[in-house]
Amino acid sequence: MAVYTSLNDEQLSDFLKLYRIGKLISFTGITEGIENSNFRIKTTSGEFILTIFEKRVNKRDLPFFISAMIHLSKKDFFCPRPIGDTKDNYLQELLGKPAIIVNYLQGKSKTKITIEDCYKVGSKMASMHIKTEDYYFKRKNSLSINGWQNLIKECYVTIPNEVLNRIEPNILKKIQDAFDCCVKFWPLNLPKGFIHADMFPDNVFFHENKVSGVIDFYFSCTDILAYDLAIATNAWCFDNDNVFNQEKYQYLLDGYNTQRKLSANEIFYLPLLSKAASIRFLLTRLYDWVNTPKDANVLPKNPNEYINKLKYFRKVVEKINYEANSQL
Repeated sequence: MAVYTSLNDEQLSDFLKLYRIGKLISFTGITEGIENSNFRIKTTSGEFILTIFEKRVNKRDLPFFISAMIHLSKKDFFCPRPIGDTKDNYLQELLGKPAIIVNYLQGKSKTKITIEDCYKVGSKMASMHIKTEDYYFKRKNSLSINGWQNLIKECYVTIPNEVLNRIEPNILKKIQDAFDCCVKFWPLNLPKGFIHADMFPDNVFFHENKVSGVIDFYFSCTDILAYDLAIATNAWCFDNDNVFNQEKYQYLLDGYNTQRKLSANEIFYLPLLSKAASIRFLLTRLYDWVNTPKDANVLPKNPNEYINKLKYFRKVVEKINYEANSQL
């Protein structure tokens, strides 16, 4: 979540007339995240979240995101539930940009992650994968391995060499080498389905020490199910000093296995998928670190965290004989 678009009381009050959710009392911008403009709204009927979609989100993808949240909400999976307007439309336009309103979820994200949290997140992710087995809409993952070469090129073009070298000497060459390895051994036959693709701690709410909601479905897509777990491995299984925590990793997998049993092949490829996930987030953070507009009310995330994570997974993957498995 973030704030790129500025709003005033009059603009928002007029917008709320399209809905049956009461009159505006107050609103505040939410600065976490990097993609869209988000506001917490309090009305005479309750609290809601307004999202204004910015340039990176393709408007054609919005029906996929909205219908996925509706699908999961109907199956009692705690996620934002889109609110229809007076004509039962979920997607509106505000200040010339697509916008939606969803219900407000109780709870807060955690900053100190325990092994029990990892277990619960793994279980919740597997539950989501199961509950979307009959979700028939498909969306290509634009930020999966097929899109990273373009991101590498964009970083070369938009970020001066002296800036890149200050972050890490020869960083794009190192990313390119890691990318080439992932392409060479990328698994083609692992189970696929709906994935969240961004289940970071700031997108998971806890209340009374239970997962009370999963938010921000605007990277969700159709991809390898275990890749969702690989993203979570990057997000949940490192300590604050970016040291990998094997116990957190095992609890994440154990929690997942309570709902959906991972195959031996999925477990075998998890280190490679985790390496790939570290490339994905390193690339987008690297790009946003330099290219986020200075006047945006947003906190771009430092790419250094994912430089360290990529180094870790690169060493792990080097010890695994993916060459032999790829020839089976």
